[in-house]
Amino acid sequence: MDDYIIGTPDIQAGSWELQMQPDNCAVVAEMSLINQFGYGLNQEQACYISSSHGWYQPGAGTSPADIGNMMDMYDIPNHSVQNATLDDLARELQAGHGVIVGLDSDQLWDQGPLNDLKIALCKGLGLDSSQFMPADHAVVITGIDASDPNNPMVILNDSGTPDGQAIHYPLDKFMDAWENSDFSYTATDIPLPDGSFMGSLQSVDFAPWISAGAGIGAFAATGDPTLAMTVAEGAYELVDSLFNDSDMMRTV
Repeated sequence: MDDYIIGTPDIQAGSWELQMQPDNCAVVAEMSLINQFGYGLNQEQACYISSSHGWYQPGAGTSPADIGNMMDMYDIPNHSVQNATLDDLARELQAGHGVIVGLDSDQLWDQGPLNDLKIALCKGLGLDSSQFMPADHAVVITGIDASDPNNPMVILNDSGTPDGQAIHYPLDKFMDAWENSDFSYTATDIPLPDGSFMGSLQSVDFAPWISAGAGIGAFAATGDPTLAMTVAEGAYELVDSLFNDSDMMRTV
């Protein structure tokens, strides 16, 4: 990872997918973090779980207060913060936490001159943007790129746009859009797995345990000690080869 990038945008890019409904962005964002802990939810399942508990309401979306509830179901500890700062986000990313932010999609995406005028009037009149232009979108922030000090970027997994995988937005545009949620976010309390656990798996010799189990099972089924030994030896060789095959381990 580049020394100027905080977070793991390359790793988390694999968890991005385009939302299937116009208002299930928060569900998709939360699902993407849950799946990084080894679960296999799809959007239909995630929407069903969330809607059946009243957290996601088709046609209305998800209340910011309900983001994190689905992670609770999967015993993924998390916390929510309002009136946060960019430093708060940087610290969460530095700690390896998964982070969902609420923002105003109109300010994040280019929506044309009328929208620009609305934003300018809101700011010029000193209106509370969280009241007059409330946040309507949730994304996963995966990194902050400060490689160009004159043009810092925020990296998001944005399910609301087809090119939203690890998409880069200028920091000032992100901050303007984030302000509309009162600078709120929900983050995991623990780091997202990054694949390093595979190294731990490979350091454990599973073969003797599995081969012993296979041999005992064969003996119990047949009463033939010679056959049991043959089965055990075959199981040992198979498991040993699998756990030492890096290509195979990447598919686990």
